[in-house]
Amino acid sequence: MNLLIDFGNTRLKWAPWIAGQPSEGGVFAHAEASLPAMLEREWTGLPRPERVLVASVVKPELEHALEDLVAGMFARPTQFVRSPASALGIVNAYAEHERLGVDRFLALAALHATSKQGQVLVGCGTALTLDALCADGRHLGGLIAPSPQLMREALGRSTARAGGARGMLTEIADNTADAVHSGSLLAAAALIRRFKCGVERSMGMPVALIGDGGGIEELLPLLPDLQRERDLVLRGLALWAEHACA
Repeated sequence: MNLLIDFGNTRLKWAPWIAGQPSEGGVFAHAEASLPAMLEREWTGLPRPERVLVASVVKPELEHALEDLVAGMFARPTQFVRSPASALGIVNAYAEHERLGVDRFLALAALHATSKQGQVLVGCGTALTLDALCADGRHLGGLIAPSPQLMREALGRSTARAGGARGMLTEIADNTADAVHSGSLLAAAALIRRFKCGVERSMGMPVALIGDGGGIEELLPLLPDLQRERDLVLRGLALWAEHACA
């Protein structure tokens, strides 16, 4: 059994992976809880894993805390996966390959393993990430922007009267809550559509639009062609373990 961990900016998601298949795991917002307390509770009774693989985009001190916890509970080292120049059929577009978020690389690898086609991957968590992938596995690059939720939080912190109650989606708002909520979603949707059009011009063909992440659901009504995927980062980690990537 491999223990796979997707350590994002806001949430930590984990799952045991046994014989190529996921078992029931868990997910929680680590910024709102004690990381050791939460994981000790969630991992109580979990069999000792053969390997512990982590896709992390958090600060080093949080990685060290996780590493200490894994060592204490399982007497195993923690393998923090970093983005390579190429692996799992993906050729990284970044000249400094390790600067590409490993969550993005692994999600692309899982997506490519599922369907080898021209596609745009939309990741919506704390950040909104867009990545273009060719059918042959070449990553063309992408964009990063605040997610709709982060846009709303930034407005709430930086303006006197724009934060507060949650709004509803509308094309033209007649109150501040709806204006903030709708503006964040429409901005994200417009960026995604523009990026997809640019990728299609570059490739000279239509591409699929795929989305994953905790914030993707609220974008679905605005993007009818957006196909929902789940757990791409964990699935990419499973591929990494299966192929014994360095």
